[in-house]
Amino acid sequence: MTSLESVLIVDDEPAVRDLMARWVSALGLRPQTAASADEALETMRRRRYDLAVIDVMMPGRDGLWLAVQLQREHPHTAVVLATAYSDLLRGDAQQPVADFLIKPFPRERFVLAVDRGRQWRKQTLEERHWHAMLSIELRDRAAAISATVAERARHGEDEAGALHGLALDRITETAAHGERVERYAQSVVREMRLAAEPSLAVAARFHDIGKIAIPEALVTKPSPLTAGEIAIMRQHVDVGAEILEATSALAGAAPIVRASHEWFGGGGYPHQITGEAIPLASRIIAVVDAYDAMTQDRAYRSRFNAADAVAELLRCSTVQFDPQVVAAFLAVLGRH
Repeated sequence: MTSLESVLIVDDEPAVRDLMARWVSALGLRPQTAASADEALETMRRRRYDLAVIDVMMPGRDGLWLAVQLQREHPHTAVVLATAYSDLLRGDAQQPVADFLIKPFPRERFVLAVDRGRQWRKQTLEERHWHAMLSIELRDRAAAISATVAERARHGEDEAGALHGLALDRITETAAHGERVERYAQSVVREMRLAAEPSLAVAARFHDIGKIAIPEALVTKPSPLTAGEIAIMRQHVDVGAEILEATSALAGAAPIVRASHEWFGGGGYPHQITGEAIPLASRIIAVVDAYDAMTQDRAYRSRFNAADAVAELLRCSTVQFDPQVVAAFLAVLGRH
């Protein structure tokens, strides 16, 4: 349901609450009032409301805190913030609210805020449906890829060759990028005097294999991805690991792929592991993957030159990358 039927009014002043409740009723909507942020949150936990009109300045927890809680626990409830102190809203422009009301405001301005809340909620629910459809398509594509690889393997084709062929058919650059990352990763292994690990070579080549399951609408979208679309795009890591797990010969590379986009200092994805909890093979792939991505042209930017890419690796060392791996890779580059 995309319509707006109920409004929660949160204000510590009884007269203001009562006035807005009457305005809401006059619009044919169902009002509910709360005198504090805590009462509002408890009210929402008992029954959801489509729109919350929240006073910013209240005793105890303020309206900005409540807005954050509602966005976390009830992301499809539209939020309108109201305050007599417009300065409080400065620096908070990125907060995903439907509208801001500056007190005192007339009934007409309140009606406009309710309408903006209705529009915000409609758009949010439509995006939710869109993201659900994309996620279903992603999973269906991944299942089809695994089934194709299994079918080709039954007819005698090598599983790695089958996956590589599918990558070439769908996204040629993903296959070429994987080959370069594999070569870089093997050079780092030699530089660090590590024992050869076949799974690392496989993981490096197929670290982005999940991208061939990404829906076409995201791959070819000419405008920047939304936050929700980025979240779906990031699922390619787990999807790629699952595709490898479904094979007999390549399954050992799956844990390496699953951790290849984690950050050494935290903040990566999909599981936010850090430091040496990230497999060393994954840490190696993270560094060489970033370098190769930076030094290739992309639709949204030109390639970095080698010096700038190295500077970026150094800047992100310890935060995003294992510094020992960065040092080993720079030694490899220095000899070539």
